[in-house]
Amino acid sequence: MGRIKLAAASLDAQRRVIDQATKYANDRVQFKTPIAKFGAIKSKLAEMATSAFVGESASYRAGKSIEDRIALRVEAGNSHQEAELKSVEEYAIECSILKVAVSEDIQNCADEGIQIFGGMGFSADTPMESAWRDARIARIYEGTNEINRMLAVGMLVKKAMKGHVDLLGPAQAVGEELMGIPSFDTPDYSKVLSEEKAMVAKLKKVLLMVAGSAVKKYGPELEEHQQLLLASADILIEIYMAESAILRAEKNHERNNANAEYQVAMAQLYLYHAVDIVNQKAKEGIISFAEGDEQKAMLMGLKRWTKYDNFPNIVQLRNKIAEKVTEENTYPF
Repeated sequence: MGRIKLAAASLDAQRRVIDQATKYANDRVQFKTPIAKFGAIKSKLAEMATSAFVGESASYRAGKSIEDRIALRVEAGNSHQEAELKSVEEYAIECSILKVAVSEDIQNCADEGIQIFGGMGFSADTPMESAWRDARIARIYEGTNEINRMLAVGMLVKKAMKGHVDLLGPAQAVGEELMGIPSFDTPDYSKVLSEEKAMVAKLKKVLLMVAGSAVKKYGPELEEHQQLLLASADILIEIYMAESAILRAEKNHERNNANAEYQVAMAQLYLYHAVDIVNQKAKEGIISFAEGDEQKAMLMGLKRWTKYDNFPNIVQLRNKIAEKVTEENTYPF
């Protein structure tokens, strides 16, 4: 329970850092221009806002899942305290994911906040110095981020071995697809975020390929291969965070939410980075345990499942997000 609460606390910190950094960027003038108008600062503000939006999306998603389980358990006769504890336990993997992702995001956000403030950011007279120091502990308490990464994958594997989650069945199906002939059909990406949803589905295949093969090779001894667990955890984290942002942006687009176009842009920007991280971590994992033809086949599958059909224009996305943030002079999403 402390882990999902820590994510919420870190999110509030992120929003406050973004607010302070945005106000400073709008007020600070260099070469007769507010620094918020410069592309380098726009890039920072856009990435800071995007990480906050994605962290919010994933936290709201996990929180609603837990609330729904609590309601079902209370209806079944559990006390509220018992229902709450058991429901949080059911979503322990998501809580670990959130703890890791959002605690690292606030550290990065505060670091960029210092950079936007320049030399003054390093001074205790401005809020960024204390924000960075306060953020640093979040990666340690409630279980270090290394422990939570290994826990997330370890719990998933244990659930699979107990039959609570079917991991090996889908992993086998992905393995068969890997050896088959890829489809050359032209996908329909006419709906908003349709390609992004398709990309997340492909990233899940990457996770199944890597984690499924690792479980098959090492079985219960997988927990001894910590670097492989850490790589797998990063894949799992990026998928959950990216999918959460996409689902939220899609829902708000359907509702004609005033900020929907910016939320779509942030979901696209985050996924672009997530694909690169998944590619890197999956490659690291594959090379660590596979050899010969098996390694070549898995690397070919990785290339297939991390390939965009239409690359988003990242600079345009960042400019769009940053201009909204600076116009509102706050984190507005």
